[in-house]
Amino acid sequence: MNTIKTTLAIALVAATTSAMAVTAVETTPAAKVAAAKAQVKADAAKTATAVKNTAVATKEKTAAVSKTAAQKTVAAKNAAVAKTADVKDATVAKTVAAKDATVAKTAQVKDAAAEKTVAAKDAVVAKTVAAKDVTVAKATEAKDAVVEKTAEVKDATVAQATEAKDATVEKAADVKEATTEKADAAKAEVKAEKKSFFSWFKKSAA
Repeated sequence: MNTIKTTLAIALVAATTSAMAVTAVETTPAAKVAAAKAQVKADAAKTATAVKNTAVATKEKTAAVSKTAAQKTVAAKNAAVAKTADVKDATVAKTVAAKDATVAKTAQVKDAAAEKTVAAKDAVVAKTVAAKDVTVAKATEAKDAVVEKTAEVKDATVAQATEAKDATVEKAADVKEATTEKADAAKAEVKAEKKSFFSWFKKSAA
């Protein structure tokens, strides 16, 4: 835009100079008129060349600006593509990391649940074994108590039977002895009565 303004200014100056030269020609001789025309022609040629050069420069500058803009557009597009790729890669990385974290957490939860299940199973087994041992111990203790009580009862029964038997034998011996003593006393009494009767009979007979 500035180049175009400059070109127009140069053309305006050249036109002004030509007008002045024409004015001067009216009051000068023919030689000066010819020189002035030649000068005007030269200035016009210069102006045309300057305008042409300015147009070429403007075109080149416009092309350079367009090329720069295109390059900037391509660079911006490449930067946007690169940024999109980076964002996509970052998103994929985050997704993979989140997935790995979820898998790891799931594995940890699964392992913890398995350990907890094993611990609970072991606790149940231990509790069952302990209860079984207690039951066996109680059963053994009860059995021993029953055996001991049975032995005590048996011993007491045997002792009572032996004592009763001894008492019976002793009583039988006492009864036998008393019977023998009574029999002996009865025999002695009968013998004495017999002897007394015979003595009386003899006395009576005499």
